[in-house]
Formats: sequence, structure tokens, C-alpha cells
Amino acid sequence: MKPRISRPRTSAARAQRGLTLIELMVCCLLALFLFLGYLRATRHYQEEMEEISVRLTISRIQVGMALEWARRISTNENRQGIEELAGANPVRWLDEPPYNYLGELKAPRLEKLEPGRWLFDLSRKELVYIVDNGDNLTLKNSFEGVKALRWSVRLAAESGEEKNTAPEFGELKLVPVHEYRWF
Repeated sequence: MKPRISRPRTSAARAQRGLTLIELMVCCLLALFLFLGYLRATRHYQEEMEEISVRLTISRIQVGMALEWARRISTNENRQGIEELAGANPVRWLDEPPYNYLGELKAPRLEKLEPGRWLFDLSRKELVYIVDNGDNLTLKNSFEGVKALRWSVRLAAESGEEKNTAPEFGELKLVPVHEYRWF
């Protein structure tokens, strides 16, 4: 007689290979929650980067404005034509405009333009940035349907006083049209 090879007896549950349906659902839910957390964190960091980019561009414009003022002083133009700088397009004072600058537009319809872009509104004489990720942006006194930040170049005037002298350095400012808080 031939010796019999015995195989160990196993139950049907032990013989199963892979995941059960419940285990698969738990793994899928866990992967979904991790992915959603990743997307949320990514969006937050994208918004932070956008806010930093806007602040850097405004800082570059302010430096360009100071350089334009210094150029006018060095060529003795500081007493003439300073008032014309108020309402001017401040992007002209940069060596090169921001990469996402659309140019000077007359009465632009912001809702038709791509978010994340700069432009100069010729009709209102304002520099405009159309916000792309504005979840943490609070605008005061702005009633536009699109979240947009606006700045204008103004001469800082003394409250209630009329100045008879030419403006001094530092009186030309790039000021936000509407108050805003980002983060």
C-alpha cells in the first residue's frame, strides 16, 4: 500500500486569500480621508503662496515708485509733474511687469477674466489683482462678484489742510482701495 499524504484540514475562512468586502471598504475610506486631507493642505499652501506673491509684487511696485521719485529728484523734476503720478499705472515703474500681467484695460469685466492675474483698470485708475484662491481673504466695502484686490497711487494729503507746496518724498503712496485681510 501506498502511504497516504495527509493534507491539513483548513476551514473556508482560513483558506480565503485577500481582503473581505468590509476590509476593502475600510481601506478605501481611509485612502479617501488621507487624499482629502492632502488636497485641503495643498489648497491652503497654494493660497499662502498666492498671498505672498501679491505682497512681493506690491513691494516691488513700491520700490519702483521710490526709484521713479529718486530719478525725478536727480533730474530736478521733483517740483514739476509729481501730481501726474497720482492715478498713474504703477506697473510702469517696474523693470518688467509681473508674468501674469494682462496690461491696461478700459472698464474690464473681471468675471470674464482668468483668476490670478494683474491688470490696470484705466477707467478707475486702479491696479487690480483677481484672486484665485481666496478662501481666507476678507474684503471690506467691496461689492464685486469676483474677489479682487485694488490699489491706487495717491498723494497723501494732510487731513483738512490744503498744501501750497510741492509734494515731498513719501507723500506718494500705493494704497488699497478696499481694506482687506488675508489670513
